[in-house]
Amino acid sequence: MRRALTIAFVLTVLTASSAWARDPIVPLQEIHRGMTCTARTVVQGTTISDFDVEVLDVLADTDGSGPRILVRVSGPAVDRTGIAEGFSGSPVYCAGANGTIGNAGAISATIGEYGGDVGLVTPIELMLGLPVDPPVKARVAPKLLHAARPLASPLVIAGLSPSLGKLVEHVARAQGRSIVAAPAGPLGTFPPQELVPGASLAATLSSGAVTAGAVGTVTYRDGTTVYGFGHGFDAAGRRALQLADAYVFTVVGNPLDTQDAVSYKLAAPGHPLGVLTNDAPAGVVGILGGRPRTIPLTVTVRDLDRGTKLQQRTSIVDESALENPSGTDLLSAIAPLAVAQGITTAFNGSPSRESGALCLRVRLRESKKPLHFCNRYVVNGSTGLDQPASLGFLMAIDVERALSTIGGARFATLHVERVSAGIDIERGAAMAHILSVSGLHKVRPGQRVRVAMRVRLDHGPIRTLRPVVRIPHDVFGGPQLLHFRGSAIDIPNADTQNILMELLQLLDGLPRGGSGAEQLQQVISRFERIQRYDGVRARLGFDSWRVYRDPALRIDGSASLPVRVVGTKRRAPHGGGGGLGQIFAQLFS
Repeated sequence: MRRALTIAFVLTVLTASSAWARDPIVPLQEIHRGMTCTARTVVQGTTISDFDVEVLDVLADTDGSGPRILVRVSGPAVDRTGIAEGFSGSPVYCAGANGTIGNAGAISATIGEYGGDVGLVTPIELMLGLPVDPPVKARVAPKLLHAARPLASPLVIAGLSPSLGKLVEHVARAQGRSIVAAPAGPLGTFPPQELVPGASLAATLSSGAVTAGAVGTVTYRDGTTVYGFGHGFDAAGRRALQLADAYVFTVVGNPLDTQDAVSYKLAAPGHPLGVLTNDAPAGVVGILGGRPRTIPLTVTVRDLDRGTKLQQRTSIVDESALENPSGTDLLSAIAPLAVAQGITTAFNGSPSRESGALCLRVRLRESKKPLHFCNRYVVNGSTGLDQPASLGFLMAIDVERALSTIGGARFATLHVERVSAGIDIERGAAMAHILSVSGLHKVRPGQRVRVAMRVRLDHGPIRTLRPVVRIPHDVFGGPQLLHFRGSAIDIPNADTQNILMELLQLLDGLPRGGSGAEQLQQVISRFERIQRYDGVRARLGFDSWRVYRDPALRIDGSASLPVRVVGTKRRAPHGGGGGLGQIFAQLFS
């Protein structure tokens, strides 16, 4: 129903757009101290509210970014919070020299005054790309402009569970970033909104189960062309992001108005309505209708304990055709969060012991076969109360590594068609610990030997496994230690915040460490090498090989079986008896 409503709205916009009359503008040359004006923005829901604006002065260009209008705001819509992040783009309407009310510009910054009621307005000419002629008496105020804090719309990530959202915000603050974890939307739904001046505007990086983007305000509209923010999103120039409406839950007030304590709109991006095509320093520009290219991600989580299945879909913007102008590999940054979110949702908590398996499949336009790997994970040890599932972060690490292998290729821009993550989860540690190994004490090179491996299940009984071991052909003769070692349990606690820091750095456009692949086969090879063997290995002398992998259990621990190798003339160097082999095995253990 919601999708049909969105489509109907877009069609209405497209048919009526030619009739949309653009607002008159008031040039900066006509703005002066003492003018009283009106601004518009949304402070709750989707209803546009007006508030008063007093022009305090016009500031000349001192840093190359252009002149600004210094204003003070007042009125019920702003008295409690002042100018908040998310107000950026709020259009300011003043009476021009001929008395006509016109658009003078967009609120775009504050200056750090307590209460946040004094800010700066970007002249409308700068946003529309028109010549700007400041008044003759425009003043230079370098200290004031230096103290200005642009209302850089915080990155909003909607749809995260409370525990995961809280952790994302915490890690972001530690990095000096502003990220708001918002609910997915109001209870039920809200209809698509017409992007008129004063309405909420979102530039989104993804939509669906995990929606990420920045929320500001529409400043100006000319037919199907929409202008907003009054400053850049990334100021990266040509873009292909989603243009959407948004829903404002409330404005969170903080009167200090410092870098670390600001008022902001708690808002969530809504319906995709067009394409954001230009990300300029003075504002963003988008076109209604159409869609940017996106990569569909499907996360399917099967809860083996409850017999239930959860499926979440997220569409992630693909700007690879533009060579990722912001430097951000959005797929590598957002897909791991979607995987962690799916697992956290399915668990509906964070059990102290968790087990699961992930199979990631990526369809690449340049490869005939999909890229694929599967890994198993076992976690033992709680991350604490009100924390997201640790299993999700372990899987997110592998997802990020795999997708960064594709996004970081140097020889060409690779095109991901779709991504799917199939996940199984269960409560408890599907683990067993090796207690002892018994079997033949006399073996021959190349012989297949069945051994009895006694293991204890995690918080369970003792079980005897009987793997078959093939003795290497080139083993030394004489007494040896046939050593067995399992795969240790996963320890996520140290990695939880590290992976989030990496993902947030990716969203900032910071490259992942390591060199990019130089050919397609290298990409495929690196992708597939993420799949790990987590079974039991054997070692005899200098030889090590895979022996046994239980389909339902991770087996850890180690044990040795003394054997005598016969039927070979090869002897260990320096005196036989397999001395070096025994020493090596002891070191290995």
